[in-house]
Amino acid sequence: MLSVFSNTRKTLPGSFAAQPQTNGKTLKTYLFILFTLLFNALSHAQTLEDLNWMAGYWTSSEDGTTMEELWTPPSAGLMLALHRDVFANGRTSFEYIRIVQTGNKIHFVAQPGGGESVAFALVESIPQKVVFENLEHDFPQRIIYSRNENALTARIENEAGDQAMQWIWKKTIFN
Repeated sequence: MLSVFSNTRKTLPGSFAAQPQTNGKTLKTYLFILFTLLFNALSHAQTLEDLNWMAGYWTSSEDGTTMEELWTPPSAGLMLALHRDVFANGRTSFEYIRIVQTGNKIHFVAQPGGGESVAFALVESIPQKVVFENLEHDFPQRIIYSRNENALTARIENEAGDQAMQWIWKKTIFN
C-alpha cells in the first residue's frame, strides 16, 4: 500500500503489490486530476436548460387572493414569466420576470408593476433549486425558487435570510 505521506510502499498480507512509482510526481498528478474533476463537477457552467423544471403554470389562493405565475420553457437563452395577484377587493398587481443567459452568466430580471428592472445573478443551481442574489438591492437581496413534485416555491429574503416572504404554488393546467 502506498502511503500518502511518504514514498514508501507497504504490502499487506493478501493484497496486490502495486508497481513501484517511476517518479515522485505520480501521486501529485493523480491528486491534481482528481481535484480538478471534482471542482469542475461542483462548479460546472450552468445553462438555462437546467431551470426547465420551473416551466409551467403555477397557482394558489390565500386569504381571498388568487396568485398566478406562468413560466415559459427556456429557449434561445431566455425564460419569460408573468406573475399576477388578484385580491379579494378586485385590485390587482403584476410583475414581468425573465431569466437571461448571456455567455456563461445567468440573471433573474424582475420588473414589479412593469416598472424599472432589477437584475439578480445566479449564485447556486442544484436540481430543483436555484438561488439568485443582488446584495446591492434594498429588498429583496436573494430570490430562491425550488420545486417539490407539483409545488413551486418562491422565497425572497435579505442577505441574512431573517427577513423573508414565501409563496407556494401548485402546478395547474393552463387553458
